Amino acid sequence: MSAGVKTKALAAFVRQCLDPLPDAVLIDTHHNQLMRQARRLPWRKADAVTSLATAETAYWQEKSIHAMYVLEDEDKSSAYSDKRMISVDRSRQAVADQIRVPAPDLMAVQWKREAAKDRYLPIGKDEVAKLIAADEAFLAAHPITKQPRRKRGRSDHH
Repeated sequence: MSAGVKTKALAAFVRQCLDPLPDAVLIDTHHNQLMRQARRLPWRKADAVTSLATAETAYWQEKSIHAMYVLEDEDKSSAYSDKRMISVDRSRQAVADQIRVPAPDLMAVQWKREAAKDRYLPIGKDEVAKLIAADEAFLAAHPITKQPRRKRGRSDHH
């Protein structure tokens, strides 16, 4: 009887060893976090360029309005408007360049989707779609938690 119990226990142990591990056990979250962090600095640099270009555009817009209505100087207002148009082109190029930078997280992917709605960007819709698909594939392949994020319902809030 003792040999039968040992055989059953051994068979159960061997079955357990041969069963594949769940995917969540095999995820190296630390490695994935490092992979995502490697994308963060280039994203922040591109974001800084985009933010500055956008601010420059707003600056020239306000200078033009000030010159027109406060200074009542149409020549200055026109000169500022010309500078604004140059900065609009730079701003659109900065947005296109940022879209080309790999996204470090889902918020960056969402930003790309929203930014790509500007039909005057110097980047094609096909290229944007491919870049976003590549970002989503990377993020899906490099999860940073072992469990998928749960959707919060009313019962989760106490």
